[in-house]
Amino acid sequence: MARIYDAAQTILSAQKTTGAGTTLTVSNTKTLTLWVGAAGMGAGDTVTIKVQGTVGHAVPTWGSAQSVTNIWDYIQIVDLEDGSNVDGDTGITFSDANDVRQFEINTNGLRHITCNITANSDTANVAITAKLSAFNDD
Repeated sequence: MARIYDAAQTILSAQKTTGAGTTLTVSNTKTLTLWVGAAGMGAGDTVTIKVQGTVGHAVPTWGSAQSVTNIWDYIQIVDLEDGSNVDGDTGITFSDANDVRQFEINTNGLRHITCNITANSDTANVAITAKLSAFNDD
């Protein structure tokens, strides 16, 4: 039976600018649930958020290029609405309206994880909040 390992941790808190949020260490968890919400969206607004993870022991510089000394990649997630896979390189996109979406992440031995706003067409108004909860099977 799955149990919550940790209370929901905030990664992005009403963040408007592009860039990575808080880094969480997830090496002691099996599965994560992620919820992402967009506020302040209007017609023509678009925001893209990608999940980044690393198996490396050091926390990478998320905004810098991947390399053998800066180990990270975009992570595939599963949409809890319909079970579809969301390719890590594609990410989550919000368009034209406020919304909340929920996802599952299999950590597959990841050590650290974050969410990164890679595009925001309206940084004056659109804010993104993202939280993760960790689960383990006991």
